[in-house]
Amino acid sequence: MIETEAKKAGYTVIKNLTGHGIGRSLHEEPHEIANYCDRYNTTRFKKNSVVAIETFISTRSTIADTQADGWTLRGNKGGFVAQHEHTIMVTSGQPVVFTAQNGIWD
Repeated sequence: MIETEAKKAGYTVIKNLTGHGIGRSLHEEPHEIANYCDRYNTTRFKKNSVVAIETFISTRSTIADTQADGWTLRGNKGGFVAQHEHTIMVTSGQPVVFTAQNGIWD
């Protein structure tokens, strides 16, 4: 859905940066929650797990290349990239969006 909406608006997604599970550690299972459709990935969220859904949307690039400093990322085709994240608990009903209280949508 993230990739579909990005494309509708004329953007691309960065395919080598993903969301992940989060809990006692910053990065937990599942380790790669993609922002694009991968028909071979049949992984499903587990009830009561907490995940960081991270979107990486670009005006041109599809890959983020790590620079020599080991930290800075640059899009492979230039343009601009924006990143946003929501932390969500998966439940059997409505998800709990922990970051909804950050006021970003107010």
